[in-house]
Amino acid sequence: MPPKHHIQAITFDAAGTIMQVRDPVGETYARFARDLGETLSPEALDAGFRTVFPHMPPMAFAHRTDAARVRAERAWWRDLVERVVQSAGHVADFDRYFDTLFAHYASGKAWRAYPEAHGVLKSARQRGLRVGVISNFDSRLPPILRQLGFDHLVDTVVYSTQYGAAKPDPRIFHQTVEVLQSQPESTLHVGDNLEADYHGACAAGLQAVHLDRRDRMAAGDIPVIKHLGELDGYLA
Repeated sequence: MPPKHHIQAITFDAAGTIMQVRDPVGETYARFARDLGETLSPEALDAGFRTVFPHMPPMAFAHRTDAARVRAERAWWRDLVERVVQSAGHVADFDRYFDTLFAHYASGKAWRAYPEAHGVLKSARQRGLRVGVISNFDSRLPPILRQLGFDHLVDTVVYSTQYGAAKPDPRIFHQTVEVLQSQPESTLHVGDNLEADYHGACAAGLQAVHLDRRDRMAAGDIPVIKHLGELDGYLA
């Protein structure tokens, strides 16, 4: 299914689309607990994270100073981690535990780019497209992307806590299109979350492609790719 309009700009989700955690969340949470003398099951932590994360409120904090936004980000993640840990056991020195986890995920060492991601973004730039990242993430995202080598491949990075709106809210897509000096109908968004990325982008007037790395989508009217490398064929 080719694009409906000529594409001038392309935007990508971050986690799950161009980058991923280096180690499973449950293993990482359990490892940091062991460092404090606690034993937690990686499987229980993984299950807890999958249960808690979808029910968290949007990671978007409007009308905050930079310092207040950073405090709100930490509070959001502290609430999530505390709920996940409680589903798997207990960490006595939770403040220390959370601080080390939060700092860990602020580093590019905790993440890795998907093998094809750099080449796909570079190809998009070579096509003359403006490139952006739209993510329901916090202020740690731009440094992570720099450490992963994406900084010279994107024109803008828009994250939800900065703009006070989280996907699928149309406002975050509109803000990104404005920064990229494109039009919604001439902007293509690519992401792995069907609701937040595909339906959110479409509701905002963008074109969209759903990235289905696990091949879960049945045939239908939704444009689907299973690998970012398939974008070249789609755009051609």
